[in-house]
Amino acid sequence: MRNFVDYYIKYTERVKDINDAAVNAPEEMVMQMERQYRKRIDEIGDFLCMHGKQGNKLVMLAGPSGSGKTTTASMLCERLEWLGVRARRISLDEFFLGKGKTPLLPDGMPDYESVRALNLPQMRECLTGLATKGECMMPHFNFVKQAPDDELVHVKLGANDVVVVEGIHALNPLVTECLPEESMLTVYISVKQGVSEGDTEILSAREVRLCRRMVRDMLFRGTSPERTFEMWPKVLDGEDKYIQPYKRLANVTINSLHIYEPCIISQIALPLLRRIKEDSPYFEQASQLIEKLSIFRTLPTECVPANSLLREFIGNGIYC
Repeated sequence: MRNFVDYYIKYTERVKDINDAAVNAPEEMVMQMERQYRKRIDEIGDFLCMHGKQGNKLVMLAGPSGSGKTTTASMLCERLEWLGVRARRISLDEFFLGKGKTPLLPDGMPDYESVRALNLPQMRECLTGLATKGECMMPHFNFVKQAPDDELVHVKLGANDVVVVEGIHALNPLVTECLPEESMLTVYISVKQGVSEGDTEILSAREVRLCRRMVRDMLFRGTSPERTFEMWPKVLDGEDKYIQPYKRLANVTINSLHIYEPCIISQIALPLLRRIKEDSPYFEQASQLIEKLSIFRTLPTECVPANSLLREFIGNGIYC
């Protein structure tokens, strides 16, 4: 058998090689990908630890839906803790304005993708307090009530503590302009490429994220694939308006594609997609995705380590 490490690194986007590895060296493919991803996170943690004296207290981690922000933030906190640096994760979702206060789209529906769906003054006050004083009064958003809780929580940092702030708007100047530049490290995460065969793209980067979100929506939110298809154009529109323009501001970028993931996601997504009936407005989209995902050999979800980013979407992970 050929050296899989060299073989995998060289062919990270070819369907044939992914399928060959799924048959001949599945464990090696999975573990090589997991090691590579963990190495990238560890490098960022090591950098923060080495340059802590320069004042990096906030890591601003942004990326579009389905990128794996939450798990990556937890991984980074874990690495920092291992290095002896106390770390905590804060989600920008805590600053949602909530029901009745969210800006509306032209069709009258709430625009949850807009940066103005956040309580910007309160968020700036909190982040500035953390960066300059090491403390703030944090809100907590109650997703059941769709409103912030009445009580605020006092957050106080130690002298060398780091806060990983994650959210789709974490690089937006409306969020970061109040922060001293020397107090933060900016990070952008996304799926940076799809999977191809020759010159033909089989699964685009956005389709990879759509599959992740579809599976997560169904497993954890009880949201049907049709509803995910319905929301997806609004998600992408918000991404183009509020996220893509600011990824250039990142000091560090992370590619969260796990090249073996179509072999895992497909076996969960395909049965969901096949439930969509012919009279559905999303039947054609579902059929196209079924055709693409069916190309990949499947692997059992047991192959995915409990500390993998993919567990954010398929469940049974240690971080969420």
